[in-house]
Amino acid sequence: MIKNLDIEKLVTDARFQDLKYRQEKTNIFTIVGQTHTEHWHSSFMSWLFDAHSSMRLGHFPLTRLLVMYMIRQPECGFTLRDIYNWNLGAVKFCTEKDASYEGKKRSIDVYGESEELIIVIENKVNAHENFNKSTQGQTLDYYHYVEAHKSPKQRALYFFITADQKQTPYADMYVQISYQELYDGIISKCMEHPQISEDGKYLLEQYAANLRETIRNSNTPMALVNIDLCKKIYDDYAEVLDAVFASVEKTENIAQSEEPACMVYEHYQNVFDEIYLSVEEKYGRTPKSQIQRQIIKFTELYRKGAVKEGMRFTMKYDGEIYYARIAVADNRLDCYLQVLDEEQQPYRDEKTNQIVGLYESSSSAGVDVINLRREKKGIPERIRTLRGTTYWVNEEGDSIRDLMDKFMGKTE
Repeated sequence: MIKNLDIEKLVTDARFQDLKYRQEKTNIFTIVGQTHTEHWHSSFMSWLFDAHSSMRLGHFPLTRLLVMYMIRQPECGFTLRDIYNWNLGAVKFCTEKDASYEGKKRSIDVYGESEELIIVIENKVNAHENFNKSTQGQTLDYYHYVEAHKSPKQRALYFFITADQKQTPYADMYVQISYQELYDGIISKCMEHPQISEDGKYLLEQYAANLRETIRNSNTPMALVNIDLCKKIYDDYAEVLDAVFASVEKTENIAQSEEPACMVYEHYQNVFDEIYLSVEEKYGRTPKSQIQRQIIKFTELYRKGAVKEGMRFTMKYDGEIYYARIAVADNRLDCYLQVLDEEQQPYRDEKTNQIVGLYESSSSAGVDVINLRREKKGIPERIRTLRGTTYWVNEEGDSIRDLMDKFMGKTE
């Protein structure tokens, strides 16, 4: 049984109160009511990667982004030496770059260009990828536009930055980066840089505070920016925090509970939740959510034997039946859920005839095929979210969630 004195020591700890203060401190984004507007995030990125921004860090942020690309794409064709030799100061950034192509009105969220490079950033906060009367999605449209307009001397690099790691780009030439990775790998490094300007550091701190705000229709932030602090608190109060988590998780209505652990959790819920989300090795979720911060992808399921190449899945939604199968990449390491058309055949790009429709997330796959069929039938309504792990079911009647529970538990 958790003691009141132990709880009191935790919540009065200066670090616990500091975390509470950081959460409640007003930032410029919340003041103007633009916490998670995609255009604002795109504008920030355009400023962040501009070598001539007020941060006075030159091309340091852009270099970090390109290094992330190189690490994610080992076969990208360039090295660290190439990055250092490029004239990154010549890359000019803008937002909402017109990319209308073959009758489709498109605009690229963040676009950077020099004589050597083109940087394309598709930024997703709440929305899913837009198909706009196309079976190939906006990311592939951007790719076709850039490839058709760039010069032979220019190298084009494509980024898909998202707050929801379950959401993947339709086009596989994009490197996906989460906002957590953006913060960990670039923003936090800029904040620690000894040459950063005072104004630049202030803006980064404000933006970091904004990333802590929860995404609409979610109880998780875009990025956890106090991980080190949260882990230190957990290290010193693990027994208390574990007891609070267990108590809250088993209590149906914490608002009516007389248990001290539930009462203190209700009062400091945001603080507790950030600690639990940050301690991913132990939790990575909140007591009232089964949604893991780290999403299990099909590649991991494949490597654990939960899914096999060619395994078929169907999904019933609104009286319609949708089809998919497990596809394994040529390297025999990466695995995807491949959506199929009504004839149970792969979708193909109309221009290149290449197979498309490969997903790391079952939820994104479900949302896209449902909206695509609705569009074909002239149904205006679109769905935004779907618990794909329970909707997609294989021929044996196991949902993807069933396979996760059955196989992932073997090695834990």
